[in-house]
Amino acid sequence: MTKDQITHIVRNIVPESSTDIDAWKLVLDQYKAIPSIFHLLNTVQYYVAYFSQNKSINLSLVVYNNKQPVGVMPLMAHQNENNKWVLSSNGVEIVEPIFIPTLARKVKKRLESQLVELVDTLSDSLNIKCNQFVNMEYGQMSSWYLMWAERANKAFSTHHLLVDLSLSLEEIRLKFRKSFKPLINKALREWKVEVHKSVSKETFDRFRLLHKEVAGQSTRSIESWNEQKKQIDLLESFLVTISNAQDQMIGAGLFTYSSYQGLYCVGAYKRELFDKPLGHAVQMKAIETLKRKGLHWYEIGQKHLKIDRLPATNKELSISHFKEGFSTQIIARQHLIVNM
Repeated sequence: MTKDQITHIVRNIVPESSTDIDAWKLVLDQYKAIPSIFHLLNTVQYYVAYFSQNKSINLSLVVYNNKQPVGVMPLMAHQNENNKWVLSSNGVEIVEPIFIPTLARKVKKRLESQLVELVDTLSDSLNIKCNQFVNMEYGQMSSWYLMWAERANKAFSTHHLLVDLSLSLEEIRLKFRKSFKPLINKALREWKVEVHKSVSKETFDRFRLLHKEVAGQSTRSIESWNEQKKQIDLLESFLVTISNAQDQMIGAGLFTYSSYQGLYCVGAYKRELFDKPLGHAVQMKAIETLKRKGLHWYEIGQKHLKIDRLPATNKELSISHFKEGFSTQIIARQHLIVNM
């Protein structure tokens, strides 16, 4: 199918919708207590760029009631390495739409039903055999998730490492792994650690090239890096860098945030300094920065377990163990697989 044919399906099933950026922001501004970074329009655009080596289309939309924007749905379609279409919000699974808190329950149910029909119709048109859904809300199941749970063929959990940013910094530090505290202090003394709320192209390119050096190759398109730079420019991300005495970048981490949640997105650290506490300093500065922004949660990453549906590698288990040393708690997140 062509992009025009796919977008025509969207317009036909959800006629009261748009892709207006200002309307999207208006909805998120009214709903401070839910939005994950996957509900940011530019995050979807990052994933569209990430998968642009094949065909990828941003299908995200703002939904309206009485000509007023009342909800947003992060959605994209891309072709995988086998040229099969995948419908998702982040390249893997579909997150719940969110609506303004004052929206009447009856109206919300009607709009959610339209979006369910949209997923069904797109899946049929693109010959998608199954979709994966995730519940991003902390502590409760969204009505969207429960609608799909009625049709699910399989359910599974993943576990995620969080920092409760409502705690004081002193309380957060007390929950760190005991061995981390002197390592953080050592790193902050020995290196220049900077938080970049805005960043020059030169500095961002240094980060990108450091990532390439550490990985041994370019792992994704330049377009996806440009989208991450754009998120910094739009104050949806920030960069934490570590430099040595010669002002060489030896480590860095990129963090994205909504009004509610922060997420550790990507990091790169000099291989020859692997045994040094570079990541410790980056995480400490990120936690301080996210707390100052008034967010509720910082999600460091997934806690990988041997019982996971997709078995973790030894490297993933090691990284997970490191991240766990900063967490204040661990949650289980629910996922569904629905045959279409």
